[in-house]
Amino acid sequence: MALDAKDMTKAEEILKAWDYADANDPELYVSYFNFFTVKSLDAGVIGATGYDGKYAQKALEFITEGIDRFPTRFDMRIAKIYMLGKLKDYPGYTSEIIKMIDYSDEIKNNWKGENFTVVENPDEMFKGAVLDFQEFLFTKEDTTLYKDIIRISEEMLKYYPKDVQSRLNISTVHVAQREYSKSIETLLKAADVEPGNSVLLYNIAYVYNLKGDKENAKKYYELTIKHIGEKEEKLKEAAQKQLEALK
Repeated sequence: MALDAKDMTKAEEILKAWDYADANDPELYVSYFNFFTVKSLDAGVIGATGYDGKYAQKALEFITEGIDRFPTRFDMRIAKIYMLGKLKDYPGYTSEIIKMIDYSDEIKNNWKGENFTVVENPDEMFKGAVLDFQEFLFTKEDTTLYKDIIRISEEMLKYYPKDVQSRLNISTVHVAQREYSKSIETLLKAADVEPGNSVLLYNIAYVYNLKGDKENAKKYYELTIKHIGEKEEKLKEAAQKQLEALK
């Protein structure tokens, strides 16, 4: 409540008393993280990231200690990665995502939430978070970050070899670098896993078209239409439009 009211003096007093009473409470580390995050945003000296570096570092120190003590806490890992992204520490950001991927395999995605509640649909939540983090890197429109997107995707494939989304991300990087043959090779591997995935088939057709291979582009646009789902009318229209253009 004190933190919500931006009464930082009162909030700090509460945290110190809490720390003294029960330093083994995982919620204490989350609260310290939130406290120093707010302070870093409210500080008078703000850097290019919008955060004061000194207080942001304190926030990271507390959430890191929380993860070390309570490694199954999904929310702590998400908070740390999010902060590293905001601070534009992309090497740290990528490293923490990879750590989370490695640990996901170790615990078979048996993640916990606040107060160690069971995370519902943990596989879906985990993979969704990894995808969101990669999409964040894509939005930076920084070609030096492509290697990080590929590193994350390859780490996912090490433990989840049937993860089509990771291959799609790798293929997207290859397209951005105009490496169309590599992109198609990656997409075809994904198609071996999900041969009826219309989005995947559309992407294959799209890259063949970019490469100038019109025959294969036609083939995969036709396959896209063949495997289209009931809720994919826009994709069907797009594939039909591309087919018309290729005639």
